[in-house]
Amino acid sequence: MRAAAWNNAHTLDIVERPVPEPASGEVLVRTGAVGICGSDLHFYRGEFRGLPGMVPGHEIAGFVESGDGFAPGTAVAIQPTIACRACAACLRGQAPTCAQLRLMGISKPGGLQEYLAVPAANVFPLPPGVSPEVGALAEPLAVAVRAMNRARIVQGDRVVVLGAGTIGLLTLLLAREAATAVAITARYPHQRELALALGADAVFEPGSEALASWAKANPVDAVFESVGGAAQTLSEAVNIVRAGGTVLALGVFTSDVSLPARKLVNQEIRLIGSVVYGHESGQPEFGAAVGKLARYARQLEQLRTAAYPLEEANAAFEHALDKRRGAVKISIEVTH
Repeated sequence: MRAAAWNNAHTLDIVERPVPEPASGEVLVRTGAVGICGSDLHFYRGEFRGLPGMVPGHEIAGFVESGDGFAPGTAVAIQPTIACRACAACLRGQAPTCAQLRLMGISKPGGLQEYLAVPAANVFPLPPGVSPEVGALAEPLAVAVRAMNRARIVQGDRVVVLGAGTIGLLTLLLAREAATAVAITARYPHQRELALALGADAVFEPGSEALASWAKANPVDAVFESVGGAAQTLSEAVNIVRAGGTVLALGVFTSDVSLPARKLVNQEIRLIGSVVYGHESGQPEFGAAVGKLARYARQLEQLRTAAYPLEEANAAFEHALDKRRGAVKISIEVTH
């Protein structure tokens, strides 16, 4: 089978690999669509070191080839996190902190190959009518589901989302379910347009005085930081949230950043980290995200910027890097 694998130059080679043999309890899936995530771009830029030969891709949807409990041809989304399911962290719903956690595409071969052998517990049938291209967005949507659960948004809250990439826009989408007002920051015109289309009440330039003024006039109950990198957005989040409010960090940071500790302590700001998904809400958060795909299919389609064939994987990554070309979600169609 064909696969795209990291080389020593932080780009991808198209290689031949044997089709995996599913073990007991695993399902063989033919990969359909794989989304390129912001964390994938950290590897492509060389900010994180990818293992040469490793196959990336953790936003995965496809079709069942074989496996107990699944009819061949069933369209499915793949949860890429594999935890031990037995340690204290897993049992309390915090699978992201499992010491044995593996993530497809980073510490285990990911979706940029034509076939995957996946634990049956990680395979979720897509709702009727939902395509694999939309199904691959279950993974970032699950990140937003966990963010909502951990932040404990309630009806009537005011919310600010910092950053209008895929995670920020999906957080906006879910926040609209409960919040009375949601504002977001967007750096590029296409992000602004999408944010408004997804229901943002206000869109601001990052770090602007206009945002600070809006937050002062509309006391903000929760701020979701989705930028990461080396940005000072966590500091901005603490500065604009109301006393006693919540700051939830979602961005993938490449370095440590400073915080306004006096406000954090003296105004009892609740600062929470959140990464991938677990089952703190009493059900698998990835499954909850899959359950929302049909409801939000039209909005999710709006996030999809372009699709590339597997042999053009490097071109797809280059497009994903270039926000001036209107990139939000670039995907790779591994098989048809």
